[in-house]
Order: sequence, then C-alpha cells, then structure tokens
Amino acid sequence: MKLKKVECITNKKGLKNMDKMASELTSEIVKEYGLNAGASIVGIAASKDFALAPEGFKPTDVLKGCLSVIVLGAPFPQEALLKTSAEYTDFRKAMIEKINDIAKNVAKQIKDKGYKTRAISGFGGKWVNGKQHGLISLKHAAELAGLGNISKNYLLTNPKYGNLLWFSAVLTDADLIPDKKIQYSDCNNCNICVEMCPSKALDNPALFGKKECAEMMFKMINGKWQVNCFLCRKVCPYRFGKETKS
Repeated sequence: MKLKKVECITNKKGLKNMDKMASELTSEIVKEYGLNAGASIVGIAASKDFALAPEGFKPTDVLKGCLSVIVLGAPFPQEALLKTSAEYTDFRKAMIEKINDIAKNVAKQIKDKGYKTRAISGFGGKWVNGKQHGLISLKHAAELAGLGNISKNYLLTNPKYGNLLWFSAVLTDADLIPDKKIQYSDCNNCNICVEMCPSKALDNPALFGKKECAEMMFKMINGKWQVNCFLCRKVCPYRFGKETKS
C-alpha cells in the first residue's frame, strides 16, 4: 500500500508539472508583460542569433537551455541631456533601478508559467581581467530584437526614442517568435560624435575604445562616481529619434 501511495503522489506531481509547462506563452503575451511592467518598448531575439558573442557571454552561457532573449527598453527623459553631470548621474541611477525592476517583474511572470528565466540587469555583470562586462551585451541584444541600430556613437538608436533608451533583458527557455532586425539608417555621412569625442574612443568604427571612453566618462567627485561625459549622446542629431529630431 505504501508503494502505491508513493506512486500516486509522484503521478500527481508529474501532472502538476505537465500542466505548468503546458501554460500558453506567446511573444504577444510576453510583450504585454513588459509594457504593463513599465517598459516603453519590448523586442525578442532568438538565442541562436548570438553566435558572434564572445564565449562566456552568450545567452546559453548565462541560462542553460535559453531559447529566447526578451529585451526591455525605457527612455531617459529628454531634459536629462540638459542637466549637469551630477543631475544626469541621478537620472541614470533611477533609470537603472526602473529597468531592473521591470526585468524582475517580467521574469517572475514567465517563471510562474513554468519556464526557466534569468533577469539581466541594465548595468554591471561580471569582472574579467579587471574590467566589468554585462552578462550579455544589451545593445547588441536590442539590435537583434529589432529595437534599433548601433550607431557611430556606439549607442543603440531607435526611430522613436533616439539614443535615450536604457535596456534590461530576460532570458528564458520559452521558444518565442523573434522580431526581425530593423532597417533603420541614422548616421549616413554624419560624423559629429566622432569628431567631438574627447577620448577619441569612436575613431575606429570597427573597434570601440571602451577603455578610453570609461576613463573620460566616469569621474570620482566627493568620494562618489559620477558620469562626467555624455557628449556622444547629447550631440547626436537623432538623440530624440528620427521622428522628433531637433
């Protein structure tokens, strides 16, 4: 009798797991999760399309069995570009907190459907050789998810939101329909950001000078790190988007 009882319990658990895994989850539902959580824009990329990412930074390196990358974006207020470095830093911190909360919210809802998830922060990740890297490149993920193109200033530029978007992401083993890459040209012959970059980090379009940029971008003031330079974002003619260029 004890053996039968154990078998019965096991079967019940198995049925519960099957029901949970059978819960419907579509790209449309996932995008609705993101928008309801506070994202302004949501795109989906297939994990298999990250083949060019460095080893250790592919979605499947972060979440085993990952099939889909859900990219969540929200824009800085436009007035942030008119603020002082200290004020811009505060805007940036608030944006990171907001976009991270959105990713956690979406990840939880997908997990409740019975799928594996991993929320990816809009800042930080892991340290490699003394440098901090995101667990995946959110800019490249956003590009693959059809949310815009990486421009000469190495910022993701979107037709509506310009280069003001900040991103987080959710990795999942749910097999979602990915979005197509956007066909959007913004830079053309414009070279303003390259010419005005004080660190010359943009001189080589094939190799972004991350070290040079970081050395210029951040500055320690009164014992706190502060964003010292956001000129590439500020001088871009399409900083507010192609639809609202000013």
